[in-house]
This record gives sequence, structure tokens and C-alpha cells, in this order.
Amino acid sequence: MIQRVQSIYLVLATLAGAMTFFLPYAHFYANETEVAEFAMFGVFNVQSQVVEMMSPFGFPAWIFGAFAVLIPLISIFLYKKRPVQMRIVRLAYLINLGYIVYLFFAIDAINDQVFDGALDILHHTGFYMPVIAIVFCFLAVRGIKADEALVKSLDRIR
Repeated sequence: MIQRVQSIYLVLATLAGAMTFFLPYAHFYANETEVAEFAMFGVFNVQSQVVEMMSPFGFPAWIFGAFAVLIPLISIFLYKKRPVQMRIVRLAYLINLGYIVYLFFAIDAINDQVFDGALDILHHTGFYMPVIAIVFCFLAVRGIKADEALVKSLDRIR
């Protein structure tokens, strides 16, 4: 039963979560010139080619990223326990939502602490990947509910 459509949605949610490890979250600009970018591995200064800051923002991003990848991946294999699968996918909602909130505040804090709030922020693709994962999790829950309704209707026929 791994070939169900919600399994595809969960794989896509897992891939969206995995993309946050490779894509930058934000770019910092001064006078329309890129100064730095914030990614999973820290704040990278584009002009001097050095990493300016690793922690304290790297570790929570790793934790949220790992859970954003693992929870939808684990829920794929719970297809025989649809109610449990639905609860775990809803947990993935909350984790991705927390990830988005964390990234928003972390990017703002980096701008304040490292650059004294003087730079313009452009959120990049990695920032929006948890939003895409939430959409795929929502679609997966709809598919799980449809499967549950189908099973209940077949039980009534017997």
C-alpha cells in the first residue's frame, strides 16, 4: 500500500524538508549589494568568503530540519495504521510551522546581532520549503481521510 497518493505527498514533504539543508534561508543586502547569506551551516559573508557566525542559530535549525525530514518519512510506513499516520502527519504540520517561526525570528536576530539591523533582508527558497512541506502534509491528510472513509464504507457493506 505504499503506492497510495498520500505516500507520494509524504515523500514530497520529506524532500521539501531535506531541501532546507542545502538552500539558503535569507540574503542580507546593503545598498542593493549582497553582503551575506544565512543557511543551515551559518552566516556566510559573500564578500570575504568566510563564515561569520555558526551558533546559536545553527543547532535549532538542524533539529527542526531533521524532524521535518524524518516525521513524514516515518509516517509513510504507517499505512496500516491510518489514524496513527494521520496524527503523525499533523505533528509534521506543527514542526514545520515551528520551523517557519524559528527561521523568521532567527533571521531577524541575525540582522540585529551581526549587522546591527542595518541590512535589508530577502528571504530565499530555503525559508519557504517548510511552507511547501505543510501543503504536502495537508494533501496527505486528505488522502488518509479518504482511505479511512473508504474502509469504513466497505465495512458497512459487509
